[in-house]
Amino acid sequence: MIRTGSYKEFKDSLLKTYSISWDCGKDANYHGQCYPILAPKKEFWRTYKDNIGKISEEDNYRYYIEEYYKQVLSLLDPAKVYGELDYSILLCYEDNLEFCHRHIVSAWFELLLGVKVPEVKFKNNRLMVVERPEYIKEYLEDAIRKNKNMRGFTSLRALYIFEKSEELEREADELEESGKFFEDYRAAAAFMRSDADMEEARYHSGRKKKIRKYECSN
Repeated sequence: MIRTGSYKEFKDSLLKTYSISWDCGKDANYHGQCYPILAPKKEFWRTYKDNIGKISEEDNYRYYIEEYYKQVLSLLDPAKVYGELDYSILLCYEDNLEFCHRHIVSAWFELLLGVKVPEVKFKNNRLMVVERPEYIKEYLEDAIRKNKNMRGFTSLRALYIFEKSEELEREADELEESGKFFEDYRAAAAFMRSDADMEEARYHSGRKKKIRKYECSN
């Protein structure tokens, strides 16, 4: 499991951590491992800072999230990144309830991989799950939908699985052309397409339950 947190909560921890800030936590006196490919780009970060007081807070957060998705996350495979960072805590500067790009990373993993990535603090030699801004996942989902061809899917996770099946099909085509064994790739792609359809069905079922729950409460 991956978790997220603030530098100040893990100064004396021996747990496995990664900085995802562009300065690798220098201003927080952090000396652990770094994973800089998840750091925001300075150009849109500067624009975000300059926007403060000029546009609404929500519009500014949405601007940041969309640019972070387009310039950073959309270029990465969440499964590969998750695999490289598993069993660690991703750190940057802000407090747990503040707007922060580590919360965007958490939402990215959760939306596309269907995993939980809790925000934590380290207290009395144990990890404690704490709150984080939930609106960030909604804004990221909107940004992804805006910048992706949804291919008829409603679920972002279903779309991601389907796209991975297409990658396997392309690999199978390349192997077949070179005279190498390719059937396992095609079989795996078929299973993934089935998984994508099931994920789409689960998504719609979940939405219907939420609607019924809302209607009953009103």
